[in-house]
Amino acid sequence: MHQPINIDPIIARFSFSPERASEFLDEGRLVTQIDCDTIEEVMEYVTQFGDAIIDANAIVNGRVVNLSDYPLEDAE
Repeated sequence: MHQPINIDPIIARFSFSPERASEFLDEGRLVTQIDCDTIEEVMEYVTQFGDAIIDANAIVNGRVVNLSDYPLEDAE
């Protein structure tokens, strides 16, 4: 019999520039985290938040991945 596969959610953490953070977060906050099901969902947030983000990380299966290491491909 097969064991069920446990898939942990991906935790995305976004740091916003102080000048733009109020567009996305409560006043005074610069960082937020969002639970996502896929890395594609995380990247959709990166695209949506655009140049307001100064840093983005994801925790995938207990490992921290700095998303700035992965350039966005131009959407056509």
